[in-house]
Amino acid sequence: MSGETHDVDLLQGVAELLAVENVGVYSPTAALPAGGTGIVLGRMPDGPDRVLALNPYPVADDDSTDSVTGVQVRIRAGANVLDLVQLADDVFGVLHNRESWDARSVRVEISWRNSQAWIGQDAKGRMELTSNYYFRTVRSGIRLND
Repeated sequence: MSGETHDVDLLQGVAELLAVENVGVYSPTAALPAGGTGIVLGRMPDGPDRVLALNPYPVADDDSTDSVTGVQVRIRAGANVLDLVQLADDVFGVLHNRESWDARSVRVEISWRNSQAWIGQDAKGRMELTSNYYFRTVRSGIRLND
């Protein structure tokens, strides 16, 4: 085990930032808020109606320590499309073009929204969309050139 925590720290740091900026509630150990917006890592849960589900994926890695990691933000906000659009705008306001910040141990040089698309309605008629944010970071490794 290498002890690499880049993606783990980045993902948790993004969730914590969204919570600090009052976009939603992130607590790995507490129940999601029934009347608010929950923030989860991984799979979209059945409830509550308003949720942000975050998942990381690689975008660009080469032989240097420069890295771009994507985070998919799957967004659900009930049956009202305007609530969904507003929640997506809230996430955008926090993450898009944010420069020089720390996601736990990961220094983010800049983050930006790369794309956004409608998913449609889930089985309960709740509207969903997905936003993809990119995070330019420095990711160290034993076979990488500084």
